Amino acid sequence: MQGILVSILVGLCTGLGALPFLFIKKVPQALKDGLLGFAGGIMVFASSFNLIQPALEKGNLISVIGGIIIGTLLLTFIEYFVPHTHTKNYKENDNGSVLKKNILLAIAVAIHNVPEGFAIGVGYGTGNMSTGLNLALAIGVQNIPEGLVVAAPLIEGGYPRGKALLFSFLTGIGEPIAAAIGFFAARLTDKLLPLILSIAAGAMFYVVSHELIPESHCNNNEMLATYGFIIGLILMIIFRTVIGE
Repeated sequence: MQGILVSILVGLCTGLGALPFLFIKKVPQALKDGLLGFAGGIMVFASSFNLIQPALEKGNLISVIGGIIIGTLLLTFIEYFVPHTHTKNYKENDNGSVLKKNILLAIAVAIHNVPEGFAIGVGYGTGNMSTGLNLALAIGVQNIPEGLVVAAPLIEGGYPRGKALLFSFLTGIGEPIAAAIGFFAARLTDKLLPLILSIAAGAMFYVVSHELIPESHCNNNEMLATYGFIIGLILMIIFRTVIGE
């Protein structure tokens, strides 16, 4: 229950990122790219040290590699067969209504949030509260800049601020659902735990490599995005040191 409640709070963090738009209308592209890099650094650290490391300790190399491959293939399947659009293509996608574009954007955010919520559930499902809390903190922190980046094209495209803010909050709904699935999956049997941990990590690696890094490097802000990535890693090192394993 604690894991589910925490995942709800983590999902709401996406909406927190959109709060600045109550006072401003546009965010510099360089800041968006830096924040995407920051989110990527956090997710890479969380996946490596809070998922892969315990998976290696509890299982063998084959189960870990297999889990990463399965997680990657699952996200690849969703990416290719579930209709969606990304923030970088939002303005370019002028076909159809604003509602249709917003729905497609919401689906894209949900694709990101599913592996994140699943990872939180798996973390708590291991029975190690520190693992679950580390993952929740990591994903919650990275959801804040993600919420800002998601709301930006809506505001800049003339969408009402209140509706854009509500949209950002609603995009986090999928996380507690995925967290519940991850929790019960991790509780099925200890023998499958390394595989399940690795599946969650593989899905998160996919999101970072396929979405966050490319989006942050396509506007000539590669250096800012890289430094954002490093800052995200450093922040997670501090979190892990303070909270412990």
